[in-house]
Amino acid sequence: MDEKIVEVVNVSFGVDNLKVLEDIDLVLERGDLLGIIGPNGSGKTTLLKIILGLIKPTAGNVKLFGKDINHFRDWHRIGYVPQHAINFDMQFPINVFEVVSMGRFSKKGLFKKLGKEDIQVIDEALEIVGMKEYKNRRVGKLSGGEMQRVFIARALASQPELLILDEPTVGVDIIAQKEFYDFLERLNKDKKITLVLVSHDISNITSRVGKLACINRKLFPECHSEDFFYGITGMKFVHHMHEE
Repeated sequence: MDEKIVEVVNVSFGVDNLKVLEDIDLVLERGDLLGIIGPNGSGKTTLLKIILGLIKPTAGNVKLFGKDINHFRDWHRIGYVPQHAINFDMQFPINVFEVVSMGRFSKKGLFKKLGKEDIQVIDEALEIVGMKEYKNRRVGKLSGGEMQRVFIARALASQPELLILDEPTVGVDIIAQKEFYDFLERLNKDKKITLVLVSHDISNITSRVGKLACINRKLFPECHSEDFFYGITGMKFVHHMHEE
């Protein structure tokens, strides 16, 4: 029986009279590579924040690893790379190793000294993303694609079972994007990390994921239709990309 990592049940969210999300049902199982797509302002990031417990839904509920989100405490099991992670102050005097080491504190707690095991985990995270040789380089000297890999390594340093990335290819050039998607597929298959990848870039993401959730306030059955982009109609839906 498949293990449910995330369960979103009849979730809605609104601010004043504005409905941002409405009646969202979504299940993520261990080993999934889920793409969440939709136009700008469709509620994608809001849904992520609800799953991460950063905001509360106005209706419905969320379970993480089978536990109600209100009682979930094992946040180190979830890695998160936010939408504007690479908007980093290039003048800030910090190197790659120091950035990635921040990921250990979600598991160890703040103000704890890094031990031998922590350093090994950090090195392994850098190895996974192909950035170990850059460990002593200033972050401000990296390209957009390299910086994105560093922030993924920071998330991996907490040794998560679920990794959530919000618009991870923004600011990454076209050539680096293909390499980046290849890397995410290997992370999912080889490291057995469950992935959620949020994007408004339909053309790239649809060929890369196993499941696709199409969101524009609601979940939609057709990702390419005019109805999807303008939110005229909607139904609850998660499409399995590789089903016959």
